[in-house]
Amino acid sequence: MNSGRWLILVLCLGLLACCACGSDNGGTGTGGGTDDDGFSQVTAAGVTLKWKVQDSTLMVKVSASTTGWVAVGFDPTNRMQNANLIIGYVSGGDAFIRDDYGSALTSHESDVSGGGSDDVTDKGGTETGGVTEITFSIPLDSGDTRDRPLAEGNTYGVILSRGPNGADDHTTQHAARAATTITL
Repeated sequence: MNSGRWLILVLCLGLLACCACGSDNGGTGTGGGTDDDGFSQVTAAGVTLKWKVQDSTLMVKVSASTTGWVAVGFDPTNRMQNANLIIGYVSGGDAFIRDDYGSALTSHESDVSGGGSDDVTDKGGTETGGVTEITFSIPLDSGDTRDRPLAEGNTYGVILSRGPNGADDHTTQHAARAATTITL
């Protein structure tokens, strides 16, 4: 086979591999599509993110196989930096969800402790069969200087992570993490 045919074969195989392992939302996660409730979804690093926009509000569900915390960070500029990070866990049947800010490349702090505001509403969560799920809503544009505005129809980077089993706090190092993209 001549070199031109080899090149075409290699390019076709590469394109086929990209199409087979990517998600339909352009991220590094898997999944995509919409569930019966109108939520889009993606899974990366064992963390599933479901979202939908309704009346200028982003409704979110984050779940993973852990009895510790789960988190999502919206629109970071570099790693965790500047992400609107929502982290939560369930203990004793109650959900503890905190609105955080990516204060550096690999760290975060509570919005409230850094001079911002807690803009998370409709907080809830469950921990069943070793799976933690938190649910919440955030405004697309909270007006908080520590939250980057989001717009329906735009594509954003997101970071997903989960804590180790038993990490019922907002500070234990993650057990898994990933970055992907979603379109609101």
